[in-house]
Amino acid sequence: MRLFTFIFLSFSIAFNASGQSDDTEFAEYGTTLAISPFGPGLSLTYNVDTKNSITAAFGFSPEVSAPEALLPDFESSSYSVSGTSSWMGVFWRHRPFENQNIGFNLGMASGQIENNLEDDADDHLTYSVNYTENPVMYLGVNYGSKPVKGLQFGIELGVLSTGGATVQYSGHEEEIEAAIDDIKSKFAWSMLPNLQLSVSYGF
Repeated sequence: MRLFTFIFLSFSIAFNASGQSDDTEFAEYGTTLAISPFGPGLSLTYNVDTKNSITAAFGFSPEVSAPEALLPDFESSSYSVSGTSSWMGVFWRHRPFENQNIGFNLGMASGQIENNLEDDADDHLTYSVNYTENPVMYLGVNYGSKPVKGLQFGIELGVLSTGGATVQYSGHEEEIEAAIDDIKSKFAWSMLPNLQLSVSYGF
């Protein structure tokens, strides 16, 4: 319930903030600070015209622990999860509608995501879920962050398409095939969802 409330409030904030600058001046360039499950990111955008933009972005996340409420219900055990990431990419955003609020974001990124799962019942048994295949494709739908001068807010829902993750383990357990299959099916997805909040400045 808290996650749905957060998403609803985020959409409301982006809707209200973006709707206040419909008549402002076109900005040829923009810079954006964003936060997503893959960590904070910084980007520079060149607005080709009012409908098309090219963005170069990079981001990273230091090692952080994942909230239990966002983890899947594993069958084999209960895990504490932490992870890091680093990435960079180039993206094309197209805004097909007159009001420029809605945009479609297509791009290619390179980087890595490393997750560590520690079995809560056995401190000596850990699993590494790593995404290292490059490059990967990204597709998103954005609301807000229009190509105008001044401060803009945006929210984006997207998906990162990967070749899947490699799952490795360390510890003394011998029968771990069921646990690895459980992790692969419920945590090591090939399609990674993204919810991104951003603050932009056009100039």
